[in-house]
Amino acid sequence: MTPEQLQRAWVSQAQADAERGVLECRMCRRRGPLEETTTLWRNGLLIFALCDRCAASHDVVFSPTPAGIEVRARRRNPVELVTQEAPHVHGSR
Repeated sequence: MTPEQLQRAWVSQAQADAERGVLECRMCRRRGPLEETTTLWRNGLLIFALCDRCAASHDVVFSPTPAGIEVRARRRNPVELVTQEAPHVHGSR
């Protein structure tokens, strides 16, 4: 699927979900109640949905473009990575 086809598919699904009071966050894909989601609507169509958890941890900018709406997000805090070293196996080569 092209990015445009994926966007149209998401909009169609999001419209149906919004009518049931549920939306999927475009960033983390978590589903939640409409009242816990920031939404962007244009011409009666849902363009973007962002859960409160992602909204609290990101600075999000919406900008109109000739092709539609551009959405940019930046984390407010660095991502913490937890790594675990692979166990060392003695005598194997």
